[in-house]
Amino acid sequence: MAKQTIKNYTLYKLRFWLGYGFLAIATICVLVFAALYVPGGYTPAEQQSALQSASLSFARPESLLIVDLPYHALQKLSISVFGLSSISVKLPSLLLGFAIVAGLILVLRRRFTQTASILASGIIVVSAFFISLATTGTPEIMLVFWPVALLLVASFGVKNRTLQPFAIYAGSVIAALSLLTPFSAYILFALLVASLLHPHTRYLFRKASRSAIMFGGFVIFAMLALIAYASYRDLTFLTQLLYHSSHFSLDILANLKLLGMQLIDVASTTTNQTGLLAPVFGLSTLSLAGLGVYHLLRGRHSALSYLTFTWLLVLLPVVTLNPTSLALLVVPVALLVASGSGFLLNYWYKLFPRNPYARIFALIPVTILFACIIVSGAVRYFYSFHYYAPLANSASNDIELVVSKVDSIPKPSVLVSPSELPFYKLYFDSHNLSNIPLSAQTKDVLRDGGVHTNVIATRSSSIIASDLRPTEVIATSELHMESDRLYIYKKATK
Repeated sequence: MAKQTIKNYTLYKLRFWLGYGFLAIATICVLVFAALYVPGGYTPAEQQSALQSASLSFARPESLLIVDLPYHALQKLSISVFGLSSISVKLPSLLLGFAIVAGLILVLRRRFTQTASILASGIIVVSAFFISLATTGTPEIMLVFWPVALLLVASFGVKNRTLQPFAIYAGSVIAALSLLTPFSAYILFALLVASLLHPHTRYLFRKASRSAIMFGGFVIFAMLALIAYASYRDLTFLTQLLYHSSHFSLDILANLKLLGMQLIDVASTTTNQTGLLAPVFGLSTLSLAGLGVYHLLRGRHSALSYLTFTWLLVLLPVVTLNPTSLALLVVPVALLVASGSGFLLNYWYKLFPRNPYARIFALIPVTILFACIIVSGAVRYFYSFHYYAPLANSASNDIELVVSKVDSIPKPSVLVSPSELPFYKLYFDSHNLSNIPLSAQTKDVLRDGGVHTNVIATRSSSIIASDLRPTEVIATSELHMESDRLYIYKKATK
């Protein structure tokens, strides 16, 4: 009878499929739960994004000349189909997050071992930073989606030492659309420089289809022409693409300090200033990325080393000037983490080159290490957005609270602040509530020293500063320090 070895066990043969299955289930559960329950409501950035998306119209072609058009088109479709809600606003980011997870796994599988790709993907996609990107209804997720899409096309576009025409066609379209996302031009520049520097990629382009390259050049040129036209109409279009961040600054020392704090600030003291949970990547992730830097430097002649280090060199000045745009570094950090994970696993394997049982038992502490890194990222996200005030207070569900009170009060008017008015109007129109009077002017509801109609006023409305005493105060928020969210003013009855 032949001796049974570990490699003959079914569990051993299915180990990678089990790993991918576990990662898929964990990602789906974490992202869906986060989108549905954490933090809830709408952040100011989500409200602004929804307003931009809702303004798109084929009847007005000029409305299509906006930054992040692909994302806003998806959000427009989501709002049109499902109505305006917290879920419909977040749905494009959620779907793109799932696409990023699948794409990142496939990209890493082509460059690293399956074990390293599973571990690195888990560390990145179940991290607090990525979860927040994938569950927030803003276009920032595109800074991760575009490079993953380009790397995916490039990874599967090379066959028999030839760059396939479909890869050039698809890559050029993706690259052209990515130019509408802020900072994507720098990513494309880094990828182009890395391709021109490495001899193997130069060889692939020399042997590629001329017609496909001409098509790609035409698509890129057409998009650049569109950007030039939009910039001619409004110069802010170009400035948003080149330095979109609200934290753009030429104070290099202050930027470096803020950037460093976001990477090592375990107390997350910078969240009030940046809105990002710190440390953004986690110290364990940065440690693995450091191992990845060491490993890639040892194999510095590889195409992956050229790509990763060129990418980082191009993006570091951009991130220095825009210290809150750390989403730009997610993909290169993922490559470094995969490289570091592979290096760490290989080191363990070398300790026990012949004894398979010893190798398995030696991997137990490594498995526990990676499991703790992955689980801690998700746990940190959920606890931070539930209990850390700067993040827990970032979203508001006041508008849904207003709508819930509309049915219980006869013929009410809704009074909001001027900054709240556009989003409230969009929400009311989407939910067929246009018959309810909506205003940002206190004088519209006052007459003879009192209100002439029942009024539901938000905390930010101007009537709060008047001498009128509300009939009822609605205090229902457990997330905000100011738990009183709405004020009800009922007209006097004769």
